Amino acid sequence: MKRSIWIGLLSFCLLLCAGILPISATQSTEQVVFDHAGLLTADSIAVISQAVYDAAEQSQCAFYVATYRTPSNVISVNYEFMYTGEDFLAEQGLSMQDDIVLLVITLDDGAYYYDMYYYGDAPSRIPSKEVNYILDHDTVYDSLKSGELEAGSCAFLSLAAKAYCGRVGASYVVIAIVSFGIALLIGIGACAGVKTAYSMKKRSVDYPLNRFAKMELKEQNDIFVGSFVTKRVIQSSSGGGGRSSHGGGRGHAGGR
Repeated sequence: MKRSIWIGLLSFCLLLCAGILPISATQSTEQVVFDHAGLLTADSIAVISQAVYDAAEQSQCAFYVATYRTPSNVISVNYEFMYTGEDFLAEQGLSMQDDIVLLVITLDDGAYYYDMYYYGDAPSRIPSKEVNYILDHDTVYDSLKSGELEAGSCAFLSLAAKAYCGRVGASYVVIAIVSFGIALLIGIGACAGVKTAYSMKKRSVDYPLNRFAKMELKEQNDIFVGSFVTKRVIQSSSGGGGRSSHGGGRGHAGGR
């Protein structure tokens, strides 16, 4: 009888532990880095995989990294030859309802591009401001663009996990307070300068021009020689290090 009770309690504890195991425990046993383009060494894949496991354990969200090489015969960017988050989900049998953050690194004509995709609860957990902060961060942008894929991927995973759990950039409240303080100081300085300028005692003129000199206008003539208009097109850009043209589709958060 006692043995049955102990067996029952042990089974209950095992089931309880199995039910509360985090997502990272299951992800740590599966492949999380997919080097389709052959850009990574075995050691780099191992390091990035560990960074994925750490990010998943920290955030309870699944992370993946994939590489892709654009075919050499593709002259211009064509959506048909892009590797998107939807392609990855279809290959791995994953759903857009799953909590997933994916980094896709593309090598196109010797240049590196990278795109971030997120699904499930990730879009609501990581706002667009945080996405831009992650993609434009020096440790991510400089590393991935220069071909240091291991360092850039690990930096991306760390920042993305922090953003999923909270915030990586400065909060709007802090930005507003700092901006207000700077504007207030500038305003006070400008007002003080104007007041000082108007309250200063005017110095006397060294040479009394109004007594010993005068100007008399002898002739007035306006000559209109012509006119011309110059137009210049200003290319607009939006923040950070630019936008990647190698990503798109549902779940695309942004790219560089």
